[in-house]
Amino acid sequence: MKNRASKILFYSSDRLAAVGIHHTLAALFPQWQAHEVWSFSDILTQCELRQPRMIVCIFHENMPLAGTFNVLFQLQHAFPALPVLVMTRRLIPVLRSMSCFLPTLEIMDLKVSHSVLRQQLTYRINGGEERKGMRDRAEIILPDRQLRILLMMAWNCSIEHIGKELSLNYKTVSAYKLNALKKLKINTKNDLADLFMVIDELRMIVNAIKISDADKWQEVNFQKEKAC
Repeated sequence: MKNRASKILFYSSDRLAAVGIHHTLAALFPQWQAHEVWSFSDILTQCELRQPRMIVCIFHENMPLAGTFNVLFQLQHAFPALPVLVMTRRLIPVLRSMSCFLPTLEIMDLKVSHSVLRQQLTYRINGGEERKGMRDRAEIILPDRQLRILLMMAWNCSIEHIGKELSLNYKTVSAYKLNALKKLKINTKNDLADLFMVIDELRMIVNAIKISDADKWQEVNFQKEKAC
């Protein structure tokens, strides 16, 4: 028997939360099948197979983030009209900044109230396209040298070793590192650990954005300055 095409795909790194989001989706959209994806890396394959109308993802503290940025970036390019809602408490400023360049990506705090979640789900499934404000966003378009230093740190390279490889003194390397972390709004050790999981992916995405969306980034910065 051929399966019906699912209209909503959802993924959760926690089994209990998966049950909860399934019930919420079933109550809100009884006319559409909600299909759970067991591995986030399978999202692209499932989208090709089922052609959903929306994707909902929940990233908990226990979930390795490696690979997630790359999948989100690929989703945008493979399915540019498909809304993707990510609920998490991890690297929210970085993810919200990415949403400037991935228009269908929406980031929500995992601790949002149930009523707000229902409102946002309903809005997104009905084709809402209003973009969020500029609050709590990082600056991800960093100079390549700053991103390279963070990448080498993720490889467990010492400040001294990085300085030697890049022909910089250790004070300059430290300054680059601190400036980069400030722009990315990395404030805790947990944030730093999460960043190191995805820094290589972020660096590749930033390079792609610099090439294809330079004008858009300038416009976003202009709007941010205007709002201030």
